[in-house]
Amino acid sequence: MKAPAGGKHHPPADEVEPGMEVETTGGDLGARDVSRPHVEKVIRDAFGRVRDVIVEKGVIFRKEIEVPADRVEEVEAGKDDQPGEVVIETTPREIRELRARGEEALAPESDLLGEMQQTLPTAQGLRRLEEKHAETATESSAQPGTPTTGNETGERSDEAQSMPGELLRTLGPGFLSGCAGNDSSAVTSYAINGATAGYGQLWLMALATPLYQAVQYTCAKLGRVSGRGLATLLREHYGRKVAVPATLLMIVANLGLITADLVAVGTGLQLLTGIGWEWFVIPVAAMLWYVTVYESFNTIKKVFIALSLAFAAYLITGVISGADWGVVLHNTFVPQIGLNFAGISAAVALLGATVSPYTMFWQVEGEREQRRPGPRKRKLRLAAADIAAGTISGNLVAYFIIVSTAATLYAHHQHITSAADAARALEPLAGPFAKELFAIGLIGAGLVAIPVLLASTSFGVAGSFGWPQGLSKKPWQAEGFYLILTVALVISLILALLRFDPIALLFWVNVLQGVLSPALVILIAFAANNRTIMGKARVAWYTNLGLIATAAVMSAAALLLIAGLLTGQG
Repeated sequence: MKAPAGGKHHPPADEVEPGMEVETTGGDLGARDVSRPHVEKVIRDAFGRVRDVIVEKGVIFRKEIEVPADRVEEVEAGKDDQPGEVVIETTPREIRELRARGEEALAPESDLLGEMQQTLPTAQGLRRLEEKHAETATESSAQPGTPTTGNETGERSDEAQSMPGELLRTLGPGFLSGCAGNDSSAVTSYAINGATAGYGQLWLMALATPLYQAVQYTCAKLGRVSGRGLATLLREHYGRKVAVPATLLMIVANLGLITADLVAVGTGLQLLTGIGWEWFVIPVAAMLWYVTVYESFNTIKKVFIALSLAFAAYLITGVISGADWGVVLHNTFVPQIGLNFAGISAAVALLGATVSPYTMFWQVEGEREQRRPGPRKRKLRLAAADIAAGTISGNLVAYFIIVSTAATLYAHHQHITSAADAARALEPLAGPFAKELFAIGLIGAGLVAIPVLLASTSFGVAGSFGWPQGLSKKPWQAEGFYLILTVALVISLILALLRFDPIALLFWVNVLQGVLSPALVILIAFAANNRTIMGKARVAWYTNLGLIATAAVMSAAALLLIAGLLTGQG
């Protein structure tokens, strides 16, 4: 955004020419990424005077906005073959209310005065706003994500809000990352873990819960305090030599996970319908692409929080599995350590599925976009509660997956190679509805995880290039971000239809995650203690202790796995 120079200067709109770049006095038409806002066309009246200026942004996600000539605030002629620049008068609200698609027109300048009173209120405007405030405060605060600052009315309206509404406002990127962490690869890892190791590694789930909370809270605080995404922070403070390799490894892992999740959703639907999974992956991919690209961040949040209820299926399956709960509790709190390659690889897969690189990228950016009421301390408390809800519920689901497969498949010496195999095998052992419950959970896991995986991929790439990013932006405002998301989904869809061995794919994805996760945790710890980035808001000693423990445990597991691979044990 660029404010007009030289005070209230109104040059004639006749100076506007096609091709000039466009800036606004308020709001965001989109920064330079694949394209930049520019004048596409100038419309003149019968006397040859400029009547309207057609502004265009985007190449693929194209948007045209008709701007009345009286909105032209400043025109700067181009120099040395540069296109020149036009500044138009706008407010953040009207830019924010522009749709994701279709042609639209801004109102003439005379209709803008009411909007301007919201941003630069006159004394009369302030009196009117005070009169209207009591009527509008409750209505505006009822909308999840309504921005409030300091100790404004948002805090008072929070108290008057219903419990479901308050809960929905608190839940956000932390809860979604906890649920998305149980994607199909994680479900497969947990199911195989239970079927091959029994209850022996349940203690790792108990250990991973506080460690995951420390990592995700640190990520949230980084996003909230710095206002930057993780890839952007790494690039700006540690250089592209750090940011680019970390992002590339995360992209490769994410593509494998998205591929596996598409197959998993299709497989879950096949288990319920008897129709081949191949018929479902394209419609599912198209539906998820549309929701992620064209719906608002708050809508996405509500949809996927609702879908996360499917994870209750795993809890029910665990309860009806007939587990020996005395043995379960003993193995939960008493570590059982095995140094054979099978046990180590299962542990790395479990830890990598729990503390994933993509959830770190997602959490930093998601918290930056999440609108929370109150001052920063309250925002961080709400973020901690949001993350705790996701961490505890997500790990509880993983815990019950291990319990259910250990109580049935491990106890009966049945081996599986995928979560779909686990769903089929559970039916004769845990009741007639166990297969359906497990399949529903598999579908919900994929539907929640894929958008988070896609967004984290885009956050990483766009941040490395310095492009605008965020699901709160419309596709034409952050075109590069959404194009990356689209390309990642198309590549994953092609890989799914090529029928790559899903187990081999998941194994190497987990190896990548096992190597990248501890390295990312170390980088996050450095960033969270960097005075330049955090100022006085650096993380506390106990959070640092959690970060150190996470990096140490995951590094040790990854090194043991790599040693096993190099010595031919794998």
